[in-house]
Amino acid sequence: MAKVIFNDTGIEEEHEIDFEVRAGQTITLIRDGVKEKYIVDIVSGPIYENTCHPTLIRVRQI
Repeated sequence: MAKVIFNDTGIEEEHEIDFEVRAGQTITLIRDGVKEKYIVDIVSGPIYENTCHPTLIRVRQI
């Protein structure tokens, strides 16, 4: 699970992220049962075997 912070509202939510996320990438998240696309601004988390395992992601809506 990764903490996702939505820059437009400041709301923090936990989301299951099962892929490597990079800043500038477009990702789809489900909020309130609706799929929406976001641009990743910041990713942080430990790196294991050359793969980032995000614990914190900041996004903004497209």
